[in-house]
Amino acid sequence: VEVGRPGIGARLHDVQKVTQAVAEIGAEFIPENPVTVWITDLKTGKLRDDILNEKVLSAIVEFAIPIDKLKITMEKLREVTKQLDTVCSVVSCAKVAPDGSMPTDPIFKELGITVRPNSKNNVGLGRPLFKFEEVK
Repeated sequence: VEVGRPGIGARLHDVQKVTQAVAEIGAEFIPENPVTVWITDLKTGKLRDDILNEKVLSAIVEFAIPIDKLKITMEKLREVTKQLDTVCSVVSCAKVAPDGSMPTDPIFKELGITVRPNSKNNVGLGRPLFKFEEVK
């Protein structure tokens, strides 16, 4: 979730609202993300008190969730973004199925969210986290 954009910015107290919302559903924050180092409690998503009023151009909150939590996560994000004094954009990363489909598309469709065709493709050098069943 990108909170703020260059030209608009975001206060870190708004970023904290997002981290706390996704922490409630059990999101696993990505350790290498710069925002994660500001989180004092990964279970609650609480950021350091001394930085909450700082303004940034934008802050990207990266986390992982199982696909079965995507719907509730998006509902939480819809709820929390109404409380923010900035803009947000959401990017979903998932492995493309062998048939070329995205396993997240039906969930986004059910939620009335239009999926944009833009994509970033990785060559798969990392440790695979997504397991597909064999198609027979």
